[in-house]
Amino acid sequence: MKSSSTKCGFSLIELMVVLVILGVLAAIAVPKLFGQMAKAKATELYAAAGNYIHLQDAYNTEYQQSIGSWKTIGYAMKSSVNFKYYEGDDEGGNPAASTVSISDGETAAWKAVSSAILGECAVGSIWKIDVIEAVSKAYNLEYKVAITGGANGECEVLTKHFSGLDTDNHIIDTP
Repeated sequence: MKSSSTKCGFSLIELMVVLVILGVLAAIAVPKLFGQMAKAKATELYAAAGNYIHLQDAYNTEYQQSIGSWKTIGYAMKSSVNFKYYEGDDEGGNPAASTVSISDGETAAWKAVSSAILGECAVGSIWKIDVIEAVSKAYNLEYKVAITGGANGECEVLTKHFSGLDTDNHIIDTP
């Protein structure tokens, strides 16, 4: 005669093994996921900066030795959840000045300031493009790119291809 008590369910050891496996997966996957989310949010910078460079180059083709204000070149970049955009130090562009001569020296032309924490990159980190005269370069302009923020270069790691933007509105290295 067979016993009427049959074994149903999982043993405590089986449940503990499953919990350990889930814990290891979570410990690896969650930080990776947040890192990818931060990179996705930061990709907005490539399009914003690339568009600015493209419009500035087009303006400079017609009006040699000068760069136009955001309004003059038709660049309109509204602040987003992740970044605030500035022409020089003026948020959203400066409609007062229409043209600046590049022979006057380095010009602060475009700046993005993070308004949200992006991975390890702190709020208030800055991505900046300055324009200087360079007769040997295309369009007689050279764009100096700088990234400041993050104690250990986290912002540079997050947007490592930002410095690869060039004057022909190409990204040298693909992100």
